[in-house]
Amino acid sequence: MISGSVINRLLLTGLLFICFTVQIARAGELESLMQLMASVQHRIVHYKEEKQMELLEIPLYSEGTLEYIAPNTLVRSVHRPSRVRYVIDSRQVIIEKGEKSRTLNLDDLPLVRPFVESFRAMLAGDLTSLQAYYDIMFSGDRNQWQITLYPTDKSLAAYVEKLQLSGTGDSIRLYIIEDSNGDLTRMTLYPGEAVVGE
Repeated sequence: MISGSVINRLLLTGLLFICFTVQIARAGELESLMQLMASVQHRIVHYKEEKQMELLEIPLYSEGTLEYIAPNTLVRSVHRPSRVRYVIDSRQVIIEKGEKSRTLNLDDLPLVRPFVESFRAMLAGDLTSLQAYYDIMFSGDRNQWQITLYPTDKSLAAYVEKLQLSGTGDSIRLYIIEDSNGDLTRMTLYPGEAVVGE
């Protein structure tokens, strides 16, 4: 007769095997999604953004376009409430407003770089860069998915609790930033032009 402790060990081993198998399957789905994202070389989408802040009675709204040019250029053009253009690559941010322009080095903005990387790396299918800044939780599959990013850097984690990206196929549809103080930024992206590489 098998003792209760042996049965418990067998059950535990079985559960661990199932969890391990699920993790491998999830990792495979995430890698498949990132490969799909990496196939898009150029993309332009329209976005609407809402910022809910504890210090403000009403949310702040903005809208415009986002353009991604592989492998590392992101252009955010704000159309409302005022026109501002941000050209971001792996080294710097160029801010253009009217006739004025200024350039900021990302190395001088340690809290900004992870935000830039979260979006750029996702669009580029660059899993290594995502893992450099975040612990990653993935659910769904490459057809309909959600990724939650938890900052690994303590200084960033003091400000940001998590980032959530969700979408379908190679399109990000929703990008949410939850700050540690309860503030929330919600960006909705609408399908646009995408050019897939060879």
